[in-house]
Amino acid sequence: MSIPMFKFPSTKQKTVLLITFLFMLVLIWIPQINMREYPQSTITSKFLVFSYFCIIFLIICVFVLIKTKRQLIVLSLLDIALVTLLIYISINRFILQPEYSFSNRYIELIELSFVYIVARCFNKTTFYLLLLAIIISGIIQAIYGNLQLLNFYPSNHSGFKITGSFFNPGPYAGFLVSVFPIALGLYLFKEKVTEQVLLNIKKKQLILCTFIKHVFEYIPLIGIISIVVVILATQSRASWLAVLASTLLLFEARYQIIKKVFKQLNAYKKTILIIVTILSVGISLFGIYHFKKGSSDGRLFIWKVSTEFIKGNPIFGVGFDRFKAYYMNFQANYFIRSGETTEALVADNTYYAFNEFVQFFTENGFVGFVLLIIVLSFIIKSKAIKENDYLSVILKLSLLTICVFAFFSYPMQILPIKLVIVVLLASLAKLSINKIILFEKTKIKFKNPILKGFALVGILIVAFFSFNYISKLDNSFKNWKLALISYQYGDYESAIEEYEKAYPELKNNGDFLMNYGKTLSINKQDKKAIEILEQAKNHLNTTIIETALGDSYKNLKQYHKAEIAYKNAANMIPIRFYPLYLLAKLYEEIGQKEKAITMAKTILEKDIKIPSTAIKEIKTEMKKIISNYKQK
Repeated sequence: MSIPMFKFPSTKQKTVLLITFLFMLVLIWIPQINMREYPQSTITSKFLVFSYFCIIFLIICVFVLIKTKRQLIVLSLLDIALVTLLIYISINRFILQPEYSFSNRYIELIELSFVYIVARCFNKTTFYLLLLAIIISGIIQAIYGNLQLLNFYPSNHSGFKITGSFFNPGPYAGFLVSVFPIALGLYLFKEKVTEQVLLNIKKKQLILCTFIKHVFEYIPLIGIISIVVVILATQSRASWLAVLASTLLLFEARYQIIKKVFKQLNAYKKTILIIVTILSVGISLFGIYHFKKGSSDGRLFIWKVSTEFIKGNPIFGVGFDRFKAYYMNFQANYFIRSGETTEALVADNTYYAFNEFVQFFTENGFVGFVLLIIVLSFIIKSKAIKENDYLSVILKLSLLTICVFAFFSYPMQILPIKLVIVVLLASLAKLSINKIILFEKTKIKFKNPILKGFALVGILIVAFFSFNYISKLDNSFKNWKLALISYQYGDYESAIEEYEKAYPELKNNGDFLMNYGKTLSINKQDKKAIEILEQAKNHLNTTIIETALGDSYKNLKQYHKAEIAYKNAANMIPIRFYPLYLLAKLYEEIGQKEKAITMAKTILEKDIKIPSTAIKEIKTEMKKIISNYKQK
């Protein structure tokens, strides 16, 4: 009787298994990361850990490349469109624009492009595993959110009870939305999914097959239930719309209910059904708009101001990730022209357009937007062979769901959502039947040690410099966090020391420069504060920067410049009392009686959006200013 021998996997198979495992680990773990030793911890820590993972991928992948005997590069039209868009964004950012800022998002874009290339090398079975990993990550986040609701874990935002491992309910809901259609799609098509996965198992072992069937049935089901339970608590209307749209479309794709009903109806009944559907959608949207009307009006106002971006920079935009450098200036100009309209009630310091398509246009202009439309058209037109058609539908509808959410929020600012998008795009490109064999060569097998050496050294150099750069960024972010802690305790000297350590790596980061400059201003280091804050304005502008600038200019007795800075802050958000208060105190200090009285009266007559003790104190002080001048 012969004993069956266990066949160990080859070195190449082990490497592929390692890359697959690491890829799944990234998809599961990255969304959960929130290391509080970093500033903006829910964003920064995810970015840094992902960067280290990419370096590890880079080193492993070069060994796979050297071991590969046959080189074959096959591109789909979607691949070519995505590469073209990436090249344009890079050229526009570094060459066509007069200035660029430090950008986590751009570094992530390069890293995600590399991850996309790695993902394109996977086979179809591996993509099922990656989709499963995404669902598992979503389940963990849903559980985390429920535990926050039950007060077992703290929220990451003082104003909201549920945030998951994100900074507020918006991106948290966005991530769950990106997972939901994948879970629902795999569950609705579970028979076809398990059939395709089992095809790749050479020896049909009963226990293994049963396990796979249960995994691809129950994990998506748990994902659906856990996400639906928690998504309502986020109060994110964009996520509700996205979930509703994906549910209807996936059920239609699976069961074709609407198609069957339409076949049975005559023209008159079809018209009635269409009208009722449109009215129902309209009423639902109207209800969602009024559910949080102030927030809705705020988004509409941001879109309105963003049109000024497009008018001023229509062809190439203002550059990738430069929206926050310009927006508040346009908002201030809008209120200078229009006065303090009712829109001032919803104005605030704004970093995002709350519509990714609007923001993309403002940053990359008409040229970039056309390239984006081409990418979207290739996604829509992408076709797979018949046996993979259902998977193609799931992938497309998952991307559509994220697009629906993107109309009202900012998913492209959130790394875990972008990771999901990369997997979906890579899967879709892999399944596409419209492919071009760009390069194929079987004779050169990297047997030459010189070729191997050059390849190894080249990749290792890239990996070394990448690691060195990310490591420096890591330390600089930690210094920034230490500075913020010292600032909170009033130890401004220690805070400034930490800011100085971080400055070389973060000197183009607007948020960092704002914090640094504000600390210098409070510590009366006014000349240095002005230098840093003026640098900050090239990368970001907010009322915080303008008021800090005004304070430092006033301390140096440069009163005209202080007045301009305070007015800029007041025009950015006219509803705010503090910039007007600073103006009144400035006029009082330099003895401009008429301006001081006028500003004091303006403050006293100003409507209060949200009553507070600070506003009461400001109004009391304005009454004293008027009273003092009358006595004189």
